[in-house]
Amino acid sequence: MYAPTYRSRLRPWLWYSLLLCVGSLTIFGSVAADPGGSVVASNDDTSLFIWWLGHGAQVLAGALGFGPGETGGLLYTESMNALGGGVNGAWNTSLAGFAILLAPVTWVAGPIVSYNLLVLAFPVLGSLATAVLFRRFLDRLPAFIAAAGVGFSSYVIAQLGGHPNLAYIVTPPLTAWAILALLDLGRRQAEHGRSCVRGRRLWLLGGGFGLLLGFQFYVSTEVLAGTFLAALCFLASLAVFGRRLYRARSWLTLGLGSAIAGLIALLCAVPLLVTMAGPNAPQGAIRPHGVWNTDLLDPILPAAPAWLSSGVSPLPRIMDIDPAELGAYIGAPALLAAVLIVVGLAHRSAHAVPLRIAAGTGLLVFLLALGSPILFGGRVVLETGPFALIEAVPVLNNILPMRLVLHSTIALFAVLGIGLQWASTRLKSRGARSLIILLVLAAVTVVPAPQTAHEVTVPGFFSESIAEVVPAGSVVKTFPRPLAWAEPHADEAMVWQSVSGFRYRETGGYFIGSSPQSPVIYSAPEDVLDELLHGSVFDGEPMPDAESQEVGAAVAELRDSGVDFIVLAPEAPLLPGGDGVYEEFLDTAVGDPIFADEGVRVYRLDQ
Repeated sequence: MYAPTYRSRLRPWLWYSLLLCVGSLTIFGSVAADPGGSVVASNDDTSLFIWWLGHGAQVLAGALGFGPGETGGLLYTESMNALGGGVNGAWNTSLAGFAILLAPVTWVAGPIVSYNLLVLAFPVLGSLATAVLFRRFLDRLPAFIAAAGVGFSSYVIAQLGGHPNLAYIVTPPLTAWAILALLDLGRRQAEHGRSCVRGRRLWLLGGGFGLLLGFQFYVSTEVLAGTFLAALCFLASLAVFGRRLYRARSWLTLGLGSAIAGLIALLCAVPLLVTMAGPNAPQGAIRPHGVWNTDLLDPILPAAPAWLSSGVSPLPRIMDIDPAELGAYIGAPALLAAVLIVVGLAHRSAHAVPLRIAAGTGLLVFLLALGSPILFGGRVVLETGPFALIEAVPVLNNILPMRLVLHSTIALFAVLGIGLQWASTRLKSRGARSLIILLVLAAVTVVPAPQTAHEVTVPGFFSESIAEVVPAGSVVKTFPRPLAWAEPHADEAMVWQSVSGFRYRETGGYFIGSSPQSPVIYSAPEDVLDELLHGSVFDGEPMPDAESQEVGAAVAELRDSGVDFIVLAPEAPLLPGGDGVYEEFLDTAVGDPIFADEGVRVYRLDQ
């Protein structure tokens, strides 16, 4: 009998990765067929991420000496909201880490391709990371199947409809893995009488853990904060149900390894943390509390990603919620199977301890995911939930409780994986065969449907003639301007800027920040011309008189404030008014365009 070689151990993981890739291509085949011209989303947060991916690539290009654009810093820039003091990227979902990693792809293929590459890759990466965790207590096949359930869960697929930063789920399972690895390391060191501090493995585990957390700072601090809460729930379950496994030496090793990891993570995060204290940071809670709460019925009522869904959740909400946030669905069969597994195996089986820990962790995190108040069928059944404690903590009060279902989903599939392993070794048992049938039914009810993409509208001007018309570094006002609307195409002007290689600075923008008038804003403040056009954009009112004194004064003020060009895209999907209305308005108010081709009309103000 020969010990398995590295290649033989790696081979199953490679086949597993290939199958995961096939699954991702099946679900997101619509964007795989047109990666440079379409996205999957019912909102337009995609434009925000495409902007930041392009921004990071151009910042790196500038640092290397070949960037043509005007991008500013990686975390703070005036490329957006140019008249309002720029954007503090540390408070925004900038995907800075992946923007740098994917910069070569962005340079060659463009930021839309980079964005869709993340959409295709994240279910695969999430499944692989979860499989690493599950292999600590499961055989290979049950671990792989259960991990794929997490990577392709309703949460991940829903969030990939516009929120890839929240669909990057590598950190939570690897955090749990690191905690278990450090605890086991302490136990082995105690058995061999070795020092906790001098062991090289402690420093390797702590260092790797720290780099993992440090990178997460530059993907999503909200997922990092949620992982912290989930880790506290995990540690509480370990302390209660695993107290006989781990002695003081194990907990000491965990503390030392975590301290090393925390120090490295904080060192990695210094630029971000410093920028967070900088200008244009939000001055209050980013979202209102009590809205993004998981309903008690959400886990059993299909939402958008599942093939059983009608496309929207049937549950009433306090206010309209983006379908990308509705990812708690796991199906009644899965819940029933989990209950049966816990009841049947949590007392006297080889899987009792990991099963209790997983169930305890999942229950604690789900209680937090319910938010405060707790809802049942859209009705308040408890005015104050456990999450009210989190809402009272600065910074953590920006977590949306709905997004914590990621962690309860991981725990649930750990329970289901344990049940699958138990049943697969007892196929002659009627109970085991019944459980496998129930698990198959659970998989069928939760499997996601192929996701539908929509076209990203980008006038050819921004990739073709812009360098001949707009000098680098110019300040440009676009029509339609970016708006914080949760519908496709609302912010595509940001995509235009990204596709152009940040040739210009944009007066508008969709971001989280603040202004002298408001502690929290979600888009660039209206300029004087926007104020005159507000009624036509938001209320369907007629356009103002282009020859009026007010319009003339607004155009003059834009010119005096440093705006060089106005770029109109007449065929943009959400441009208000009828055919030719905006062209006629700007022709009269500003003058004839200096360029009118390739899907745009360019008006010069700096003369």
